[in-house]
Amino acid sequence: MISEKSSLKDLIERSPYHSWWGEKEYELYVARPISLGQCLFSDGVLATWGFPNEDQVEKYLSSRRFDSEWFDGGGDTVWLIDFICLGGKVQIARSFKGLINLFSGLGYRDAYWLRTETGKLGWFKLRER
Repeated sequence: MISEKSSLKDLIERSPYHSWWGEKEYELYVARPISLGQCLFSDGVLATWGFPNEDQVEKYLSSRRFDSEWFDGGGDTVWLIDFICLGGKVQIARSFKGLINLFSGLGYRDAYWLRTETGKLGWFKLRER
């Protein structure tokens, strides 16, 4: 049986954007959010999210680098930090819908993400439940 860590590492290695990650990046950007309950890994999809405060958000937007301490930064808005889905557009859309439902179900009103390679900011306006 393949361990979850092996499966996660395999997905990361197959991601063109994340394939350079080593053990250090895995510990900082996967193991840390897993320990905080801020990770979804299912059906070939990995998503991590954090709660940076306003100062941390400003630093993230200007540097395009998310510090692993910011996963638990004290903010109250969800930020999607890493998203890996190699299954194509249909699986990406389905996965984003699942994240929207998850975040809405947890009571959040907004969720943001930053495309670090372009600096483009994205967001969801979440349904209130």
